[in-house]
Amino acid sequence: MTTRRQFVGAIPAAGAALAVGGVLGPQRSEAQVAPVTLDGWHSPSLTEATVTAPNGAITTQVAIDVNARHGALGKSAAEVADGVWLLSGWGLGHSMAVAAPEGWIIVDTGDSTATAADMRAHLERAVGAPIRVAAILLTHWHYADGTAAWMDEGTEIWGHEWLDANRAEATGVSVKSGFYRARAVAQFGVLHPLEGSDAAPNMLGFTVEKLMGESSYQPPTRLFQNGKIDRFTIAGEEVEVGPNRSDSSDSVGFHFPARRTLISNFMVPGFIFNIYSLRGGPFRNPLPFIEDLRWMDSHGAEVLLDLHAAAVTGADAVREAIHRSSDQVQLIHDQTLRMIAHGMDGRQAAENVYLPADLRQGWEAYGQVESHVRQIYNGTVGWFGNDVYDINPLSLQDEAARTVAMMGGADAVRAAAVAAADEGGIGNWQWALRLTSMLRTLDPEDAGARRARATAARALGQRTTSSNARGWYITEALELEGGLLVAGRPVTLALARAALGTPDIAALLAAPVEANLDLLRYLVDPRAAEGRRAAFTLAVADDPRTWRLELRNGVVVVSPAPPAAAPDATVSRRELAEFVLGLRAIGPGNAAISDFSEVLDRSLFRASADLGDVLDDPHEQERVDAYGEH
Repeated sequence: MTTRRQFVGAIPAAGAALAVGGVLGPQRSEAQVAPVTLDGWHSPSLTEATVTAPNGAITTQVAIDVNARHGALGKSAAEVADGVWLLSGWGLGHSMAVAAPEGWIIVDTGDSTATAADMRAHLERAVGAPIRVAAILLTHWHYADGTAAWMDEGTEIWGHEWLDANRAEATGVSVKSGFYRARAVAQFGVLHPLEGSDAAPNMLGFTVEKLMGESSYQPPTRLFQNGKIDRFTIAGEEVEVGPNRSDSSDSVGFHFPARRTLISNFMVPGFIFNIYSLRGGPFRNPLPFIEDLRWMDSHGAEVLLDLHAAAVTGADAVREAIHRSSDQVQLIHDQTLRMIAHGMDGRQAAENVYLPADLRQGWEAYGQVESHVRQIYNGTVGWFGNDVYDINPLSLQDEAARTVAMMGGADAVRAAAVAAADEGGIGNWQWALRLTSMLRTLDPEDAGARRARATAARALGQRTTSSNARGWYITEALELEGGLLVAGRPVTLALARAALGTPDIAALLAAPVEANLDLLRYLVDPRAAEGRRAAFTLAVADDPRTWRLELRNGVVVVSPAPPAAAPDATVSRRELAEFVLGLRAIGPGNAAISDFSEVLDRSLFRASADLGDVLDDPHEQERVDAYGEH
């Protein structure tokens, strides 16, 4: 620990360095790193060259090659090792099947019940007989929705002890679910057309069925402990389970020693691991990822199956795939910290972290390096870089107004944006987006700005190797043009967010009472609540507890009431759900409940009601079938 005396004592030495032009002086020493960004620099994931996919999508060659790298050139049940089958071609995530001595083991159950049923039919045709599933192993919660199609009498379900809670937070009654799911709509091109220049060029996109398909998820009853490497005998097969801390904290990997096979959730063979996903989410710390890859490397496996890639076979090839993935992520992490040490902010670091071509070129088909660097910067340092302006900036509206005025006014800025978009070139399209960001801050309905922005966003989307980035660029263009369609009706991401974030009555009835009450915390408008206090007790049918809800200091505090407390109101589960959604009042005549209700903002729920069944597409199966052919 540096003491105050040690720190102060170092100041004269620093002054001497300044005087002689040393490390702290005006002349840069060779030990320092200065930003090397040149005019016209852009991410190597953007390229001027485009090609056309079989479905008409205008894209990059890297994106065209994704399906082969992903191992999904069509629906397939393929035996990749003795008794080990890879089920691929049904979307972004594969499933695996192992013919164990006491029945089949299925790893992950797919995106929906219908998807899983189709997988099972393909597998049974491939093996030439019906199968009996003894166990389902879940790598994490993302691909666990087809459970019913794989369940037989006595089938066990195994998963991480946090899996069920993580799934509920992301897809259940959660204030965050609408945000994440709407951003997934953008990233994965859920509402993009199936054919033509804006279509998804590969299997890294998906359709509404992924979000809205029938789920038969069941929580695991046999649990893996967090962070623990353990061995089990499952269906007569020895299985080693270890953490695969990657895109979800409940992620695990499996080693089948008798078959020298690893199953992972890392995107190890196909792409750079997505340290940051543009749809958002908790910080994916690269260090546990690297540690867990070392666990995988320790087995000397001959087969590597990843949920998102083609099979890798041969001990040398497996080892090389693991090392490459680990080293890509470590390089991005270590070099980001190197840039931090040299005083760069997140954006400067993103422009200056260098990956050798063999570790980068062709590997940014999912995410992109700059996104990963900025996320590591934020996860390490936080949002603030070096510019003190950012501590207390002008409001976005004021900043845009002053900047546009200085540039000659909205007409001049609009003309410049249109010219840049029309002239083309990556730099011009980037500039058009920047200019139109300011114009739309001042007037979201500025028609000229919207047209120029759509042109620029689409052009960049067609020229990025990253499917994450393409999804956002093309979604932006389609939304500006009114081309995000559901059953022929234009929608926006804001409306999708409202619809996907609004739990229906069935979801609230299925959720615990405390989840219903907890949602009320996030509905408080602190302006309406300022200076107000209210408290009441509530009993809910079929729940033995009485709850106390208190409004104070602009927050709602939910806690169990004392055992002897008499409820101020008693409601059924449905009445509670309708109260949460603002569809009914409770406790008529109770002033505290009335005051409490007045500070709750249900505007997001009303937006959802206005939209109706935003993603209820009667032609969805046609879309799924057509997509599978691409």
